[in-house]
Amino acid sequence: MRAIRKILAALFLVAGALVALYASLRLAGVDTARADALLETDAGRIAAWACLGITALGVLACSLSALLERPEPAAVHPKGDPGIEVTLSAVVSCARAAAADADALVEQVEGRICGRDRDEVRLTVEAIALVGEGLDEIASRMRQRVEDACSRMLGIPGVRVRIRFLPSKTVTVTKEV
Repeated sequence: MRAIRKILAALFLVAGALVALYASLRLAGVDTARADALLETDAGRIAAWACLGITALGVLACSLSALLERPEPAAVHPKGDPGIEVTLSAVVSCARAAAADADALVEQVEGRICGRDRDEVRLTVEAIALVGEGLDEIASRMRQRVEDACSRMLGIPGVRVRIRFLPSKTVTVTKEV
């Protein structure tokens, strides 16, 4: 599906560029005798109508996707109850506090609300390991603590946690002046 979208986007780009180029040349008063001669043939007219149609459909698709796009939800509804809202920043703050570990530094916590009733949260915890081994144990400990803390806060087990370790080696360069 992604490849088809890329092909359609490239086709829309080429068709739009051709239509815009021809229209701008005509409006600027540049001699377009060769292009006009090409458009007088059947193949030229078919190509022009195809480019116009592709451009119109592309503009319509882009406009509809921009107008009908739903905003990113900012609050989770525990148990699917729309009367109760917990903001994503509160869940992220709880996860950051729970992810603190002696063997890792928490760099960043990102969250996304998902689910049909906006009752699930996916968290990604980016951490820097301070030890060189046993990362799977550290990750499982952190994940369990974050899931437990967020489940206690929300009252439901609707939190999925992914732990991502970042590179821990840094290079310090000192120069004498």
